[in-house]
Amino acid sequence: MIHPDLFPFFRKLAKHNSKDWFNPRKEQYKEMRQMFADALEEMSSDIAAFDDRVERYLDQPGAVKIFRIYRDTRFHKHPIPLKTNVSGYVSGGPEGPFYYVQVGPGESMAGGGIYLPSSRLLAAIREEIADTWEELEAITQDPDFQELFPDGLKTEYEVKTAPRGFPKDHPGITYLRKKSFTVIRRFEDDEVTSDNFEEELLRTFEGMRPFHRYLSRAFGRMDGGGK
Repeated sequence: MIHPDLFPFFRKLAKHNSKDWFNPRKEQYKEMRQMFADALEEMSSDIAAFDDRVERYLDQPGAVKIFRIYRDTRFHKHPIPLKTNVSGYVSGGPEGPFYYVQVGPGESMAGGGIYLPSSRLLAAIREEIADTWEELEAITQDPDFQELFPDGLKTEYEVKTAPRGFPKDHPGITYLRKKSFTVIRRFEDDEVTSDNFEEELLRTFEGMRPFHRYLSRAFGRMDGGGK
């Protein structure tokens, strides 16, 4: 998955972050990016083996996506034009849970979940949580899950008190307040460049499966299927 020159390349890019430096070296970057893309494409089949949603969606455009190196600099006062990592995801559908990986010096991580769902899907997820929050808590408190994702569910997108229609004293309010449902695991540079990184990455993705299975139940609610 990781070209041996990828980390040295990104370290140099961090010191000379400009298109003038990057453009003459673009072909070198494309080669390294392609190696990452090929590995993620191959891994998508392994993910499909334990995730039915991924299996059903795998032959669709956008099931495996690699992100561009160029940043959106339109709204930054001091823009940095290029990312110093390569990243991509495997998706279980347009709104389905995803499996994300990012590698770069000091920036490597794996993550997943459902990121900022549409209002309709968010409402369905909250309905599921309102009825079955103990199951979500059991998943996130499981020792194996916590070993992989020690920070638990990310907290950057939440309402301050309670979402409309739910009581502030609901026992699952910690989860109901969320507007996004994701987890991440960070990797040290030497972990990413080790021989067993892909194996460990796949173990991380497989560890998300109970969480993804729980979130996916919300799609049945949107389709009128109830719990």
